[in-house]
Amino acid sequence: MRHLRLVDEEPADGPFREGPLPQRLPHGRHGIPRKVVHDHQRVRLLTGMAEALAKHGYAGVTTTRVSKCAGISSGTYYKHFGNLWDCLLASYVVTSERLCARIEAACAERDPRSAPLEAGIEAALEFCAAEPASALLLSTQPPMEGGAVVAARRQLIGRLAGMLRKSRDGGGEGDRPPGLDERMIDATLAFVGARVSAGQAERLTELGPELLAILTATRRAA
Repeated sequence: MRHLRLVDEEPADGPFREGPLPQRLPHGRHGIPRKVVHDHQRVRLLTGMAEALAKHGYAGVTTTRVSKCAGISSGTYYKHFGNLWDCLLASYVVTSERLCARIEAACAERDPRSAPLEAGIEAALEFCAAEPASALLLSTQPPMEGGAVVAARRQLIGRLAGMLRKSRDGGGEGDRPPGLDERMIDATLAFVGARVSAGQAERLTELGPELLAILTATRRAA
């Protein structure tokens, strides 16, 4: 199976990396460079995919609905992606990278008196609370026919599990059963997704102490 990199799916120098995206660029002769327009459309499609998936689920998401959420025509959609799964994979990979970058930055910038795991959990929950559609994109188990997206989710779980191990013992498995951390991360994603689906995204940050206790207790038990 091809290894999926959680990078390079979004323009490194994209003009809309921070802050809200304008829904549409001006029509006609606006003088905006073609690359800027292209990158802007792509990011809107990636965001539109997350929004469409949150609204309709895997069973109901379509390229038409993604285009509508993005405010982009279906014809423009196919200038960027060959099919629905191409866009879905790109959206998943970019969002995964953004989440991991947020966690890594929070751990690096934390108060030395606080634990890396606590800082990482707080950052992840803040990300999901601020972007519930992104949280659902990352937490929802894709159908098996979306093989590349299934692989991307598995890779995200592995990366988060690695962060968990690093916060505990420098990254080693120790004497814990193989795959235990991955199973715990998978369960945590499902738990967060269920809360978002229940309309409780704004309260996700309240789960920090509970998740910290669960992950810490699991480490001790292992």
